[in-house]
Amino acid sequence: MRFFLLGVVLLLAGCGPGLEFNDSQRMSSKEMLWRADHVFIGVIQEHYFEPWLFFALNIPDEDPERTKYWRIVRREVRIESVLRGVEPRKVANIYEICWMGGRMGDWNSTQNGERDLFLVRVENGRYHVVRDWWRSIFPVTTGPHSRLPLDRTYDFWERIALMNYWIERSGATTWIDFKHIGGAFSLWRRVKLQRGLVRHPSASVRVQACRELLLSGWGQDECWDALSEDDRAHLADGGHRHYSADDISAIRQRWLGHDAAWWWTGSDRETRRLLTAVSNRKLRTDICQLYSAEYPGDLDTGCPADQPPPATIVTEQGDVPLNGPWPH
Repeated sequence: MRFFLLGVVLLLAGCGPGLEFNDSQRMSSKEMLWRADHVFIGVIQEHYFEPWLFFALNIPDEDPERTKYWRIVRREVRIESVLRGVEPRKVANIYEICWMGGRMGDWNSTQNGERDLFLVRVENGRYHVVRDWWRSIFPVTTGPHSRLPLDRTYDFWERIALMNYWIERSGATTWIDFKHIGGAFSLWRRVKLQRGLVRHPSASVRVQACRELLLSGWGQDECWDALSEDDRAHLADGGHRHYSADDISAIRQRWLGHDAAWWWTGSDRETRRLLTAVSNRKLRTDICQLYSAEYPGDLDTGCPADQPPPATIVTEQGDVPLNGPWPH
């Protein structure tokens, strides 16, 4: 009887559904999309560790002892929006081969209740993330989305990145992940979107957007003056750097240590574009003069210096100028 049970176990182990292990650190966002049979947004309901016994797996590793640190994780996901492929079910399981040893780097750290973008392959009837361990599951923090901005003629990652700045419903978000997905944006484009979010009716959104502008390090700090005293008090929430009135004053004073020619020399075009929106009016005016002379006809800047820096907001048509307060 013992040998019979052993034979059954070996048979199951050998015939179990295979999962193609891939933990390539060099996989680009385009390669992830190329490998994906399905792409969807869903909310993680539960995490489970699956036994190796029923999976045909081959973990390539120079040290066989290290294979014990790889575990199979099954995420039970409630699907909200299918962006590629067809999935009629409301709940689906997504598998990943995860490293459970020492951890460093940008890996797929997820929690129950988290809304994410999943890129998966169908392997033996199971959904498997396109890349194991390293980041291939991306947070979606601006509430549920039934669709992406723009249409299919635009780059997929650009649409995803815009979606993470798209707040379709008031009160749908309390936290925004400002990580740049897929490399689809320039810093200038992100700064304009963050300026738009500083006008959002939610204090949490305003504070997070202003914090990102302050952290940019390029003098994009006029949002400090726009925040209320109560909003400013929350800039340090979550252990972030605290910006007091003295901190802002010291930062602005450092910008006065050099003239426009010093900041201009050796800077690339993207940096110069950012400099057209620094909070110091004199420096901004001088930079605008240099920019207009060097790049005539380029109007995507912070010029003229006597106007508020440009801000944008995401709609179904993409990122569009926001002139005035946040729309109701």
